[in-house]
Amino acid sequence: MKEWEDFFITASQYYIAGRYAAFAAFIPVVGNLFHHAVEMYLKGGLSKKGHSLSALRAFKHDLLKIWDEFKRTFNDPSLNKFDNTINLLHDFEDLRYPQSNPPSVIEVSIDIVKQPPIPGHRSTHSLCVEDLDELVGQIFKTASVNPTAFLSSRYQNAEAKEYLTKENRVRSLIV
Repeated sequence: MKEWEDFFITASQYYIAGRYAAFAAFIPVVGNLFHHAVEMYLKGGLSKKGHSLSALRAFKHDLLKIWDEFKRTFNDPSLNKFDNTINLLHDFEDLRYPQSNPPSVIEVSIDIVKQPPIPGHRSTHSLCVEDLDELVGQIFKTASVNPTAFLSSRYQNAEAKEYLTKENRVRSLIV
């Protein structure tokens, strides 16, 4: 198995776990799971394009730097529409350190599907699973990776399949 494939296998597990966590309202863990999923998918795409493991490790968990490198490497203008999703997701990396962000002062909102904004209300941290589904679908497409190879039943049980497909409007991810 190639290195990039290992990234996509691990990323897919984080992604499905993140979708489950969203439905279970596991806040703020849901954001961290999705952060790691997207990080691994992006690193998988970069690995497929020839980036070495040591070069990918140098990025650490800095999603903004990884995203910039992915966009530069693939030169796909359709990725630009996901800049805000990446920025929102990047914010969740620090939430895993409770000493700097006590849960009592964190305001997080997680929507499964896109919702109209509530006038005058903005959560400190917010994510939309539908936006993340679209991002993941685009990463697979841009990196020329078949989602079926990594999201198929050989890597998941019935419950995992349930949470992968539940309210997932990105048809290419439903395998």
